[in-house]
Order: sequence, then structure tokens, then C-alpha cells
Amino acid sequence: MKQVESPPDEAAIEAKLKDDLRRESATFRKKSSRHRLRTRNAIYCAFQTPRFSVGREEAQRDAGRRLRRFGIAENHVRGKRILDLGCNNGAMLFQLSNYGPALGLGIEYDVEKVQLAQRIAEFAAIENLEFRIGDLDRIRAAELNGPFDVVLCLALEAHVKDPAHLYDLLAAVTRGSLYFEANASTPPDLVQANLQRVGFSEIEHIGACDDDIVPKNNRRPLFSAVRA
Repeated sequence: MKQVESPPDEAAIEAKLKDDLRRESATFRKKSSRHRLRTRNAIYCAFQTPRFSVGREEAQRDAGRRLRRFGIAENHVRGKRILDLGCNNGAMLFQLSNYGPALGLGIEYDVEKVQLAQRIAEFAAIENLEFRIGDLDRIRAAELNGPFDVVLCLALEAHVKDPAHLYDLLAAVTRGSLYFEANASTPPDLVQANLQRVGFSEIEHIGACDDDIVPKNNRRPLFSAVRA
């Protein structure tokens, strides 16, 4: 009689997903090269969902704390269309999935990160998230099927080759709220000027991030803005 193999148990799947998250978190694209995460063997960002979570002690950053720092609550997300540009392994969208968005779309350059985010969404039984491969120096707004009610652009503008294209893209896909985290090397006045140039209003400089496990890294300026 042919022996039927039993499916792997959930604990084994979860352990494999976390091993893969550690591996894929090690580097990400920076212009034409790769940036290496300085905290070794860490997952890039913690998040919580009912079926799969990454604890704060396992991660460099914290999606839940990031949302609280921006002031993003359930009433900003429920029933809305969400876009995360440069979504990495999907942590921000996984955290936001707890608030019931109509759709969450993540765009990421690294195919392995996209595939891993898709696996996590399947394991966690989250059906309203989509992850796509995309080069933010080349992608056009029409490819994203916007506009979106909420757009995230976090710690990204210093890593793309063409920041002007990124700001133009943000303007084209946002019909609602933008939450923007600049890199520490970017002056806040420059961010504000660029957002104004492409038509954002109600631009607020919230302060600096506070979710990185390494205190000296909490220097990235945070902004919220609106585009009608």
C-alpha cells in the first residue's frame, strides 16, 4: 500500500517562513547596488496578524509602532485602497490588514521578497493583499490601477535612482493620504518642497521615526500629506 505523506504542520511552516524572512531581510536594493541590514539575522520589520506574526524581538523595525507614529488608525484604512511602494517583505500591509482595507497592493523590486510576501499572505489566509514585482525608477502610474486612498512610501527616496520620478509617481497614484518616511540623509525642507511641487497639500512634518531597534537609526523624517 502506498504511504500517504502527511502535510507539514503549521509550526514547521511558520518556522520556515521566518527563516526565509531573515534571509530575504539581509539586503535590499540601493540605487545600483545592495544595502546590507546592519542588524544581522534580524527580520526587517515586525508585524502581527491573527495567524502569523513576527515579534518585536525578532526584527529591526516595527510596523505597528510605525503606524502609531503616523497616527494611522482603523478609521483611516477600513474599506480603503492601500498602496505600499517599496513594500519589502510586506510587513506594513500585513499589519494594515487587521484594519479591513478593501485592497492592499505592495510593489517591491526583489522577486524573492514578493514571492515570500505572497506565501505569508496565503499561510495567514489574508485574501485582500496583492504583491507585485516593480522597479520604481521605471514603473508608471497606469500600471498600478490607481488611484489609492492611502499611499505609503517609507525609507525609499534615497535608494531610488530618480527621486523626481518617485515624487511624480506618488502624485499620480494618491487620491487621499500619503504617509512618507524620508531617509535620514534627506533634509525635511527638501521633502516638503518636492511634495508641494507635485501638488500635495496639508503637508505635516510629524518628526522622526521611533521604531528602529537601534536608537541612532531613529532619524528618518516623517510626513503626512493630502492630494485631492
